[in-house]
Amino acid sequence: MELIWTRLANITYREVFENLEWRWTKKEMRDFRDLTNELLEKVKNGRVTHPYAHKSLGIRKGIVHKNVSLFYKEDKENNKIYLITFFNNRMNPKTLKRLLK
Repeated sequence: MELIWTRLANITYREVFENLEWRWTKKEMRDFRDLTNELLEKVKNGRVTHPYAHKSLGIRKGIVHKNVSLFYKEDKENNKIYLITFFNNRMNPKTLKRLLK
């Protein structure tokens, strides 16, 4: 399947990564990048199926790191996976609801 990065996914990934710059070491940042890439490969190749975060919208939630989740939607008819947003799990859940709509 083809991974499609939405504009929001690009923005939120950069925000999470920039936040890490302030708090973590370069090694931890590389580890986070590697964790993200591993998760994306598993999703892309269908090696993992995550639970629904919002079943009626078909949005699934994968854990990148204990503090960061990835929300995505599969379009099996067109063989695409849309990355919707990366979310810092310590943020207000109301923010997530707005992002998923």
